[in-house]
Amino acid sequence: MIELNEKKISHSPRFLMILSLPLALFLLLLLGFTNIIPLKVEIHSIIIIFLILLIFMFFIPHNAWYSFSNFRNSLSDVVKEVDNYLLENELLISGKKKSYGNIDSFFEKHINNIRNDNFSSIASSIFPTLGILGTFTAIAISMPNFTVESKAALENEITILLSGVGTAFYASIYGIFLSIWWIFFEKRGMTKIENDLNEIKNQYKQYLWNKEEVELYKIIDNQERNEKFLEKIENVITPEYIYKLDSIAKAKLELIEKIDEEFKNSEQRLSKNYLTLAKLFEATSMKQNSILDDFVSLHASILKTNEALDKSINEQDNNSKAIRNETYSVLSSLELVSSDLKSLGKNLIEHDIKSK
Repeated sequence: MIELNEKKISHSPRFLMILSLPLALFLLLLLGFTNIIPLKVEIHSIIIIFLILLIFMFFIPHNAWYSFSNFRNSLSDVVKEVDNYLLENELLISGKKKSYGNIDSFFEKHINNIRNDNFSSIASSIFPTLGILGTFTAIAISMPNFTVESKAALENEITILLSGVGTAFYASIYGIFLSIWWIFFEKRGMTKIENDLNEIKNQYKQYLWNKEEVELYKIIDNQERNEKFLEKIENVITPEYIYKLDSIAKAKLELIEKIDEEFKNSEQRLSKNYLTLAKLFEATSMKQNSILDDFVSLHASILKTNEALDKSINEQDNNSKAIRNETYSVLSSLELVSSDLKSLGKNLIEHDIKSK
């Protein structure tokens, strides 16, 4: 969608540019150590400064000026991702097609991937700290022996100490210079990156909807819809349409009046039926009361009948017992008579036999 500078940027020239002056200062101190130039430098100072230079070289790939080459060389891949994202989020408003979304996250992710932000953030403070550490280390190394007894020897030791202290401060000066040098290229690189990003984002503005445009087009779209709606209403509402609408309204009113009249008639019929039903319920209730009274009377009669029946049964039972007793007594009497008759008959038979 947008035009990019396809020219690749080499890493080596930028690395050498950042390294150039720190390396030149180290070589200058090295010439002083070899007595090529009149600059007194101790061997321990050279070693400490060389170690600081090596650490500086390690941090160079995380400087913004060096990382700008990584940023520019891999920018086309990020632009392809952004283009695909915009194609997937196209939005048509009022016949105009643009994409709606936020592309800042793609470039922020890209910047975070080209270097380690943790190293770049501590670099400007770590070099002066290393320089101060190197200074104290050099002083500790060059510390003379103050246990001498003679005054001449003591003055000699103090001279050696002052000489070592003078060269030891080269490490602090070198560390402070590296910090300034680092910040210069860091700011310069960040400015280049930000300028490129702003240029790319400005090119993408024509393909992106912003909130103001979306709101404006919504208002315009609503106005157009309202105008079209009004036009349709004007085209539809003609004298013939009004006359037809009035006829329909009158027909509807007549139908409503008819329905209302039928409703009133139905209401009257329902009211009459309700009164009839209420009277029927009342008569039924009275009959139920009468039946209930009859049932109570019948229940009382049944109770009286049951009592009389129980009494009759008891009397019959007593009579049955009396008859049973009399029957037993009669049977006993008959049994006695039968016994007497048997005895009499037997005596008569024996008497006849004897008389013969």
